[in-house]
Formats: sequence, C-alpha cells, structure tokens
Amino acid sequence: MYSLSLTSNSSIYFRYCSDLDSYYEAIQMNVTVTGYYTFLINSEMKTMYAYIYRNNFNPSDVSNNVLIHSEDSDNQGQFRLSGFLEANMKYIFVMTTSSRNVIGNVLIQAFGLSYIGFNRICYLPVIIGIPDSSTVQSNYSSELTTNSPTYSPRCTQLNYYYETIRMHVGETGYYALTSNSSISTFAYIYKDGFNPMNPFENLLSLSQDYGSSVGYNFKLIAYLHTGTTYILVVTTASANITGNFSIQTFGPNTITLDPYSKYFVSFVNHQQRITTSHWTPFSPLNNKRSENFK
Repeated sequence: MYSLSLTSNSSIYFRYCSDLDSYYEAIQMNVTVTGYYTFLINSEMKTMYAYIYRNNFNPSDVSNNVLIHSEDSDNQGQFRLSGFLEANMKYIFVMTTSSRNVIGNVLIQAFGLSYIGFNRICYLPVIIGIPDSSTVQSNYSSELTTNSPTYSPRCTQLNYYYETIRMHVGETGYYALTSNSSISTFAYIYKDGFNPMNPFENLLSLSQDYGSSVGYNFKLIAYLHTGTTYILVVTTASANITGNFSIQTFGPNTITLDPYSKYFVSFVNHQQRITTSHWTPFSPLNNKRSENFK
C-alpha cells in the first residue's frame, strides 16, 4: 500500500501534443517474485491516469518505456491497473491527472504473488524561494517583440514568440534558472540543438510557470555538463504576446548566456528550406522572408 498527495509543488507531467501540464508523482517499485499483479487506485480526484514504465522514466519524454497504463475513464475516483512484472526488473509507477492543476490524495494498493515495495523518486532537487547567496549567479535580460521568431510549441498552437539562448556551463552540476517578467513565460532546455519545426526533439527539461503571485516567474532545474551544447528557449504562455524578461542562473559555477541562432527558415514555392546562418531566425508561420536573405 502506498499513499501520495499531488500538490501545486509537484512536478509537471508533459504529454506530447497536449495542452495539459498535469502534476505527477513517480514511484519506484521493487518486485521480488515474477508474476501478474493488480494495482487498485483510489483517489479523491476523479480524473486520474496511472502508468508503469520499464527500466526508466523520462519526464521530458513520457511516451518512452511505457509498459502498461490505465485511467479513471468513468470519473469515479477508483480504477485498476494490471500487468505481468518480472522480479528484479526496474519499474516506475507514475500517477498523474487528465486535467490541469488538479491536486489531491491517492491511495495505491498492490495485489499479487508477493509484496511490492514502493519508494518515491525525486528526479530533481526542489528549490523553495531564491537559492542562498553562496551559489554563483548569472544574469541575462532580453525582450520578445513582434520581430521575434515564432513557432508552435504544442503542435496545434501557433504564433508563439520565442528566443534561443546558448548556455555555456562552467562546471558540471545542478543549476536553477529563474525569471522575472511582465508577461507569463516558459523555458525549455535542449541538449545538442533546438529544432523549431520539432520542439520535442532533444528536449531535456522544461519549466513551471508560477503566475502572477510571484511576478510571472518560472523556475527550472537541470543537471548540466560542462562542454555540452545546451540551448535555452524562452517563450510565452499565450500566442502573440510580447514583453521584457530577465533570467538568473544559480549553481556551482557561472553559466554564460548568449543570444543564439543556428537556423534560418523560409518557404520557397511552399517547400521548406533551412539554411545555416547567424542571422536572427524568423517564423515560417509568418510566411515572410528575411531582408538579409537574397
């Protein structure tokens, strides 16, 4: 038996092509006897999903390694999940919701050939407030304007202004990024490169937006390696929004943040063409050509 609570401080479960950013908890299961097991889920929340992942769970790629899943399709606050599990195999049980910003308590009961141990997983350290002054801080300020490039962060959502920023990490370790802005912003970290035509490719970490209660700040935590290419993408919570933003980084060393543009995208005769360039990219959705591109 295992009980958990989803709160506003819980991590975010990000489904592919979904508008819903749902809270989740991940639990490692210790299976000692191979066989069929059934999990009974009771919750005061009536819009629940349950997943079992084999070997590994990546919050930024939630479709990978899914073994079995189930949901509370009748919205009764109770459903079950059954599957064949092997002893000494690594399994991750993930509870989340089908609606955004839903919080509440959940009870999980396991039935089968043997006892299953549950251990909560914390993938990233939690930051409460601003890190202490002993951590190294870097600063970056910029602005999203109507001249900024746009892209579609969630498949069907169009015309979101964004900026790409190259991150030069001074020392391997955990880093926290926070923002302050007059607009509601989101941030994504990509490893090796960012492709605006496929914003799920190379995605390493994404932020949570803490809304007007803290000045539209987001917070993002990631384990970063020195010598690795990281691209920070800052965008907005709604389409066609512009405004100023600033970013602070905290960690074992400085992170140098530089404006970054690798790809310059245009449409010629309705066919996409991507040209390597150092100019600021523009949106293929605007159907406009850059004045620098002849």
